[in-house]
Amino acid sequence: MSMNDGNGARINALDADIVALLAENHASVELPVALKTRMRTAVLEKVAADSACLTPGFQTIRAREGEWIQALPGAALKILHQTADSPVVTYLARLQPGFEMPGHPHPFDEECIMLEGEMWLGDLHLKAGDYHFAAKGVLHGKLRTETGALVFQKGVLPV
Repeated sequence: MSMNDGNGARINALDADIVALLAENHASVELPVALKTRMRTAVLEKVAADSACLTPGFQTIRAREGEWIQALPGAALKILHQTADSPVVTYLARLQPGFEMPGHPHPFDEECIMLEGEMWLGDLHLKAGDYHFAAKGVLHGKLRTETGALVFQKGVLPV
């Protein structure tokens, strides 16, 4: 008998001689067709759920799912992930062209990835594909976008 070690490798749970002894002394039992079908269906559903990342520990929000919240004039947020024990939230921010926000310090570390558009943080110009990290306590200049932007962020909500 072997088991998965959690990393895809197989490990032996029982020594070969114990497995042979169990096999010799095991009486074969014919299961009813309905029971076999239910067992097979349950196993296949579990495999499909694991393959589709639908089991506990996974969360998927499709692009067209989730609720956009109007947080500030010209800025909508979609919360992707949060836990009860931390004020840090993972979210998308959709900023309309012309959006501006005064510079501010960060009470926690903040990360952002520009997905679409362009944005300025003071004199720092960010474009699609750029990553930016702001350490706790650091003040950045005025946030503004002329083109509009879609930003993936992890930090404290700005509202």
